[in-house]
Amino acid sequence: MSKRLPLLIGIPALIILLALLVYYRQGGQDRFDWRENRANKAYRNTNDQPYGTQVFFNLLEGYFPENEVLVLSKNVEEELPLYNAAGLASYVFVGEAMLYDSLALSRVLEFIRRGNTALFSSKSLPFDFMSSLDSIQCAGDYDTGWSDYGFTYDSLALLTVDETGVNKQYPFFFSDRNEMQGYYWSFINDKYFCDHKPLQVLGRLNDSLVNFARIPYGDGFVLLHTTPIAFTNLHLLRPEGRAYAEAILAYLPEGTVYWDAASHISEAVARRRNRNKSSFARELPEEHPLSYLLRHLSLAWAWYLILGLAFLYLLFRAKRRQRIIPVLHKNENSSYEFISTIAHLHFKEKNYQSISIQSMKLFLAQLRERYGLVVLLHPETNKPKVEKAFFSRLAQVSEVPETQIQAIFTQYANAIQYEPTEGMMSDLYMAMDAFWKQAK
Repeated sequence: MSKRLPLLIGIPALIILLALLVYYRQGGQDRFDWRENRANKAYRNTNDQPYGTQVFFNLLEGYFPENEVLVLSKNVEEELPLYNAAGLASYVFVGEAMLYDSLALSRVLEFIRRGNTALFSSKSLPFDFMSSLDSIQCAGDYDTGWSDYGFTYDSLALLTVDETGVNKQYPFFFSDRNEMQGYYWSFINDKYFCDHKPLQVLGRLNDSLVNFARIPYGDGFVLLHTTPIAFTNLHLLRPEGRAYAEAILAYLPEGTVYWDAASHISEAVARRRNRNKSSFARELPEEHPLSYLLRHLSLAWAWYLILGLAFLYLLFRAKRRQRIIPVLHKNENSSYEFISTIAHLHFKEKNYQSISIQSMKLFLAQLRERYGLVVLLHPETNKPKVEKAFFSRLAQVSEVPETQIQAIFTQYANAIQYEPTEGMMSDLYMAMDAFWKQAK
C-alpha cells in the first residue's frame, strides 16, 4: 500500500492541473480585447470588440439609408472617385492616424476641392496634408507650420458640439476591462485659430479645448475631429455616445460615403513622422521611389522576385570558380605532313630523280639512328661514299643478305645517273621497304 500511495496522489493532482490549464486557456480568458492602440484591429469597421467601429459603420449606413457606404480597402488613390453621379459625397476616416503617399494625398485633396466633405477623426494628422490646406497657421511667433495635435491627460472627457446654440455635454472615458483609466485626449492648439484664418470651431473638449473644427478647401470642407474613441463600439452602445455621433454626422452632406480602411497606422508612428524642423527634424524618411511599387501587390511581388534572383546570383557567383582548363590538342608530327606535301609536289612534276635522292637520304638517316653506320652523299653527285666493308657490316647487324643491300645502292646509282622512270623510283622504294621489314 505504501508503494502505491505516491501514484494514487500524483494521478489526481495531474488531472486537476490539466483541468486548470484548460480552463485558463479557454474559459478563463477575457471575452473582449480591450487594446485600443492596435492599428491592425482597433477602429476597424469589421471589429466588434470595444474599440472597433462596427457599430459606427452600421450607424452610417442607417443615417443615409438612400445612399451607399463604400469601403476603401486597398488604396485611396485608386478607389476614391473624384466625381459622384448622385451628387456630393463624403470621405470618412476613423482611427489613431493615417498615412498617405503623394498619390493618395493628391486624390483626397482633389476630392475635397471639388465640393465634397472629408471627416478625419484621429489623434494625429499627416504633416503634408495639413500643410497643403494653407489655412492652419496664424502669423506670429508660432508661424512654424503644423506640429500635430496637442494632448491632455484625464480620466473623463466632456465633449460638446455647437448645434443650434445648445452646448450639451457628452461624457466619454477610456476603459480597460470595464475599469475607467487615465487617457491622453487630443485637441487642436489655439495657435491655429485667428480672425484671418477660416478655421471654424464646431466642438470642444472640457469646455476649453477644441476637438472639432471645420476648414474650407476649394468648394468642399475638411472636418477635423480629435477624439476617435467617441466612435468606438464601447461608447456607441450608450445613448449619450450615439447622440454625440449623430451630432457629428449632421455636418456631412447627404450622399455616398467612402469609408477609408486602407490608411490606418499607429499614433506613435504618425507623431514621429510629423516631427518637423522646429522639433529636431522628422525622424521617419519621406516617400521613397519604391512606395508606389510596394503599394501594389503584383508590382511588389515582381520587385521581391528580382531581389531574390539577384541574391541567388550573387550567392552562387561568389563561390570560388576554377579557371577554365584549355583544350590541349593531340601532338602531331608535322614532319610527315611536310614530307608528304613535298613528295606530292615532286611526284606531280614527275621529278622522280629528286624523289629518289630524298628517299636515299631518309634511308641513310635511319641507318645512322638505328645501327650507328654513317654514310655521306657527295654534295655534287649525290652518290653515297661507301666501301665493301660497309655492306658486310650492315648485313651483320641487320641480318639482311648483303646482295639485297647492294641491290638498293645499285638501283639508287641508276636513278641518279640516268633519268629515272616512275617504275625505277617505285622499285627503289620497294627495295628499301623490304629491307626494313627484314632488318632486326
